[in-house]
Amino acid sequence: MKDRLNMKFRILPDNIQTVTTVFNSKTTSISPNDFNLDFARIDILDETIDEINHIVETVKSGKRFEGKDFTNGNLNREI
Repeated sequence: MKDRLNMKFRILPDNIQTVTTVFNSKTTSISPNDFNLDFARIDILDETIDEINHIVETVKSGKRFEGKDFTNGNLNREI
């Protein structure tokens, strides 16, 4: 699937639970410290073990990823 900017969104169907997940074209990275959370969900798709460990440590430390490959999902966008 592509958006109006021609960015591709990955689609991951689950035929067992008949649920389809659409992933953003960029990795969504939001600091868990911005919310009152007890748990955070991390979706892992194609990452290596080292990348997974880095992701987990970053989330546990309350930080978020920055750069052109990441987005905050317009979390702070005003309507």
